[in-house]
Amino acid sequence: MRKSALALGLAAAGIFNVASAATVYDTLPRTVITTDGEVDDMNSVIRALLYSNEMDIAGIVITSSVYHYAGDPAAGIAPFRWTGTNWVYKFLNDYEKVYPNLVKHDGNYRPASYYRARTHIGNITNVGEMDRITDGSEFLKQLFLDDDPRVLYVQTWGGTNTTARALKSIEDEYSNTPQWNAIRQKLQKKLFLYIILDQDDSYNNYIARNWSNLTVVNDRCDFWHFAYAWQLHENDVNTALHASWNIDNLLNKGALMDNYALMGDGRWIDGELPEEQRGVGYIERNPSYDQYDFISEGDSPSFLYLAQNGLRSYENPSYGGWGGRFGAFSGNRAINDALDYNPVNNRFESVYSLSRWFDDMQNDFAARADWCVADEYWKANHAPSVFIQEGNSIFASAGETVMLHAVAQDPDGDNIFYRWWRYFEADTYQDDRRVKPAMQREFFPGTTDFVMNFTRELLPGEILDSIILKGVNTPTLTFTVPADAERGDTIHIICEVQDDGNHTLKSYQRVIVNVR
Repeated sequence: MRKSALALGLAAAGIFNVASAATVYDTLPRTVITTDGEVDDMNSVIRALLYSNEMDIAGIVITSSVYHYAGDPAAGIAPFRWTGTNWVYKFLNDYEKVYPNLVKHDGNYRPASYYRARTHIGNITNVGEMDRITDGSEFLKQLFLDDDPRVLYVQTWGGTNTTARALKSIEDEYSNTPQWNAIRQKLQKKLFLYIILDQDDSYNNYIARNWSNLTVVNDRCDFWHFAYAWQLHENDVNTALHASWNIDNLLNKGALMDNYALMGDGRWIDGELPEEQRGVGYIERNPSYDQYDFISEGDSPSFLYLAQNGLRSYENPSYGGWGGRFGAFSGNRAINDALDYNPVNNRFESVYSLSRWFDDMQNDFAARADWCVADEYWKANHAPSVFIQEGNSIFASAGETVMLHAVAQDPDGDNIFYRWWRYFEADTYQDDRRVKPAMQREFFPGTTDFVMNFTRELLPGEILDSIILKGVNTPTLTFTVPADAERGDTIHIICEVQDDGNHTLKSYQRVIVNVR
């Protein structure tokens, strides 16, 4: 695991050795996964297990969606694209096989038995079905009501119906009791829903109406570009999604990764429609794909949002990171209208807030795939760490010169390369950049299907980055806060460190400069 900035800073000060610092789960973001079992959900579960050392996964709940449901013969409801529930347990069995190697690279991985005991079947019979109390809904109810003081990030990879059922059960039990107001306030502070698309109507019909103050990030469009729409954007960000990269980095990496689905790999998922299998026949009908190309991990942004990589994205959706970047909350809800500048097409795009990280995300994933088969620590690469001596949030006045000092370490003894840059899109300084974006439809080749991308063109005379950074490739950065910066403005500076080991891994540290 990437060592925390605090641990690295204390080590740099000689207070204790990072290598001996114990990792405590209650310092990590706490989350629960709800999934409808599509092929991209399956791929995301594999990645999530390999990142389970960086978050406290409280459980996995199988649910339904408009795309996948189990059916109910007694009610005359036929199953639709239902992939069953056994796949999760198979993945956990295969995780158990590689676990002895994983813990040699990070002792923070939990055993498979922990996740088996916390895997539950929720409301799966139909689209949006939330009338039944299920094992999964009761498990979520328990998590929602427990006394853990941390935010609980509820990842929604399918429909919200099991989450809705859990909330409805809480409402039914407590709405006419003296505890009701306190419970509502507790859940409003505790729950954070990260929704990948609206895959049934239970959010709009129940949660939004009855729990309107819950914090929600709704990724309605950007996720598609780490999913089935990945070929719609420029090839510059697709390097690590093509077959050649996948073959070199993801194949033959042990029992767990053997489940990772790639285009035309010969797998067959029971219950799924033939045309959705992405087999050899699919490639023949869609010649833009090669065998072993990336298929989809459209749900992974919801937990990569929590990655402990120093970008601090989970502190605020508008900061941006491996889960993408979102607009400022409108009430309690954030959506995909935050724009990052794409230098390839010379325009601002919401999707680039996610796709700009693809190479870094994939290289980091490849290293973890190596951990599954590397039975000694020295046989694989591990990400460097970086600490900023002045702190991660500092104050400075307009016109003031700021100097930042980075201390980086690499656990493998690799060479470290520095790169400082300003994430100007995340700033609040020069807020005139936030011109209202337009929604653009991007069509899949040869179809009428489309995905959305919020976008706008570069304005005439618009200056992208007006702050001059000095020492960008050294441990020490110097810059001057603009004279026209106003009190309350923020400037986001990223210190990025990269090693020269296998997969050239990166870590970051974001420094937020608050103008006083």
